[in-house]
Amino acid sequence: MAGAAEDTAAPPVTKLGDAWSDPQNPIAQLFGGRRLDAWAWRPVAHPVPPTVRHTRWVRNPIDRFILAQLEKAGLEPSPAADRRTLIRRVTFDLTGLPPTPEEVAAFLTDRRPDAYERLVDRLLASPGYGEHWARSWLDVVRYSDSNGFDWDEFRPEAWRFRDYVVHSLNADKPYDQFVREQLAGDELLAGSPQTPAEQDCLLATGFLRLGPHDNSASLFGEEPRRRAELMSDLVETTGSAFLGLTLNCARCHHHKFDPISQTDYYRLRAFFEPVCFGDNLPLELPAIRQKAEANNRQVEADLQPWETRERELLERARDRVQESRRAALSAAELAALAAPAESLTPDQKTLAAAARRRLEVPDGEAWQALTPEEQKTRENIRQKRTEIQSRKIKLIRALLMTDTNSPPPPTHVLVQGDYRQEREAVPPGFPSLLDPNPAPLRKPVNPNTTGRRFTLAEWLVAPENPLTARVAVNRLWQGHFGRGLVATPNDFGFAGARPTHPELLDWLAGEFRTQGWSLKRLHRLLVTSATYRQTSAPARDRSGAGRPDQDPDNQWFGRQNLRRLSAEQLRDAVLAVSGKLLPRLGGPPAWPDLPVEILQSNPAFLDDNSEKTKGWYPSPPAEQSVRSLYLVQKTGLKVPFMETFDQPDNATSCPRRLASVVAPQALSLLHSPEAVAAAHAFADRVRQRAGGNPAAQVRLAFRIALQRGPDAPERRAALALLRTRSLVELCRALLNVNEFVYVD
Repeated sequence: MAGAAEDTAAPPVTKLGDAWSDPQNPIAQLFGGRRLDAWAWRPVAHPVPPTVRHTRWVRNPIDRFILAQLEKAGLEPSPAADRRTLIRRVTFDLTGLPPTPEEVAAFLTDRRPDAYERLVDRLLASPGYGEHWARSWLDVVRYSDSNGFDWDEFRPEAWRFRDYVVHSLNADKPYDQFVREQLAGDELLAGSPQTPAEQDCLLATGFLRLGPHDNSASLFGEEPRRRAELMSDLVETTGSAFLGLTLNCARCHHHKFDPISQTDYYRLRAFFEPVCFGDNLPLELPAIRQKAEANNRQVEADLQPWETRERELLERARDRVQESRRAALSAAELAALAAPAESLTPDQKTLAAAARRRLEVPDGEAWQALTPEEQKTRENIRQKRTEIQSRKIKLIRALLMTDTNSPPPPTHVLVQGDYRQEREAVPPGFPSLLDPNPAPLRKPVNPNTTGRRFTLAEWLVAPENPLTARVAVNRLWQGHFGRGLVATPNDFGFAGARPTHPELLDWLAGEFRTQGWSLKRLHRLLVTSATYRQTSAPARDRSGAGRPDQDPDNQWFGRQNLRRLSAEQLRDAVLAVSGKLLPRLGGPPAWPDLPVEILQSNPAFLDDNSEKTKGWYPSPPAEQSVRSLYLVQKTGLKVPFMETFDQPDNATSCPRRLASVVAPQALSLLHSPEAVAAAHAFADRVRQRAGGNPAAQVRLAFRIALQRGPDAPERRAALALLRTRSLVELCRALLNVNEFVYVD
């Protein structure tokens, strides 16, 4: 896709080098040679997996890196988890859902040597993989179905970006292409999309539109402020999501910790300077577009005679009203109306103007003058028009971005980040630590765009950029182990955490690139390692005498981390176990019911507009039990159940979910309407399959909820409960045990 390089700015007399090799580099000069010990900015190394003593434990090269560090610390890896724990863990990790009893039984009885690998491949091929991992990416790119700010208006088409992410992950789209499309998808097309892949390129630019947007700014003459906020959001989200850089403070001054100058911030902003909303870009594929246009032309033609009849009704009614008013005019007024304008005196002109105003009949008044028979005729016409209009084919619309057709304005460094105080202008450029020269802009495929975002996207995935691959593989590691090799996934700078296993991070980044940027291959590599398959029991020293808390934070990954389900995983698990989860893939969001007190206390809901974008409109109850990914996600309001379990704020990039343990969580899972309804549905499911036998009900309820049968004490306690209480209450209790809420 890359075209020939071409400079839009005059090249410097002398091309400067990076800060390590060139003392004239502005970063080297600005910080006096300090801040250059920046591990994440150094080229990705290609380490050889180390030699280890306990080779029988190793399943793939990941394990050599982990084991070498454990052996150095005098620790042993934990034993492998049992098969039931493993299928529960990997199914939640790859699809976000619990395994079914049938899936567990099939895996437990599959004695083929590659049974686990077959399980992993099946899970990676399931639609649930894209749905689950899309949620992680949507957190990072601050996805929201609304604009934020006071009005927090609903974005009816934002869901198309969410579905783009799901589709891209399920198709295993190479990550470098995934990056290019989100930053510059419109620049990769020469015209309107001709294939679904080209359609994806446009949908991907929704990434540039997901940040908060103040719709009221134009009412107060604050468009410049809103534009400045958009530019800041694009720079800072791009830095966090793709580069693991905290650029926020460099908007106002040089970075407090990292080798980033304020000028660097605005050099990056210059890549985005030409962007504008592209909501009217055609998205339909040619055959569908042509069919829609032909159909809609016919619809307009079919509407015309009915519109003519309706206008004739209106004019007849208007004529009758005017007739009656004309009869009430005086002789002088009638004479003034009938006489040529040039023959009238000033007084007669005034009289004629007043008479004409009296004869004017607004449409609303004319409609009220219809006879009963005419009103019936009009109602028939309107019904027919509605029926004809329903045949119109609506063309796809989405949140899109593109470039302005005019030359972009210059980008200025701003005093303290204030858009009203401009300093020197700067051209587009990459972080000066690596390359302080103006960026040579690449020629995009789209002749109507500048190529600026395309140039930035190409640099992000270029071999000379050491950050993008490291950041991506660290996010996947975090998703499978609960903590990244770098514990601060959005901050690879001095204020962030250092990698616990830098050689492993670089080896994974190198493998990611050489394996075609395939996310599914990387997932498979991680979850088939012996490191991933460990139990969560603490590692001990080789003598067996070490204390269980010798590595309390598990920084060496000598065991798997016990993890609580995320808000989405927990709600989806409740629905799946109860049998209520709807099999849906994509489409507009579902709106759950909200408590009355929330609806009555939200100012936006009480001050809706004619487009109904500020209110809350629950979907039919039968359509609400979808995966949590498909629930509407507003910036200013969270669904109470989801908020209780730490669903994050979506106004900015969220690198890692918190996992608090607070009393409202237990109360919500025990008493919320969602939990109570799920318990009833769960009990119905158990009763239908197990019949009325209490022992069979207990066995099945445990297998559905916990993917195992009850042990002897649990069986006795459950049967005792059923003798005095209902099956619903047993099911409700199972949805509240720690084993249901946590993944071992």
